[in-house]
Amino acid sequence: MKKPVAYIIVGILAIAVLVLVYLFLTKGYSGNGVNIAPILPSPVSSGTSTGASSQEIGNVASTNVPLTITSPKDGSTLGSTDVTVTGKTVPDADVFVNDQSGKADTNGNFSINVALDEGQNQIVVSANDANGNAAEQDLTVTVVSFQ
Repeated sequence: MKKPVAYIIVGILAIAVLVLVYLFLTKGYSGNGVNIAPILPSPVSSGTSTGASSQEIGNVASTNVPLTITSPKDGSTLGSTDVTVTGKTVPDADVFVNDQSGKADTNGNFSINVALDEGQNQIVVSANDANGNAAEQDLTVTVVSFQ
């Protein structure tokens, strides 16, 4: 009677470890308790400010860096696992799309190729300017390829 209970406990612990590993790999962790994912949103205000503020607006996070994703659209269905993510941010910003990196041109345009899996995929796009300001936008797409 003790063996089945032990197997259940070991199974639960294994699932917990897998969840923690998944969160570590997808969300990032600096080792000292600080999340290394980009900073959450804050709109640019026309008034004076004593520092950067953060405010969450849907699935967009920003600290005074504009970020617009032009393709693919959130919620779209794609016919290929190879996707080019395009958009606009500040000129010469460092841009990251999932595990790929690139740089915006002098007009702020970027285009980064990523490989996705069949089914539903989350795409996380972040941009960082030279002053350390950041923006992040998440979108979900579904890949249905007919091979």
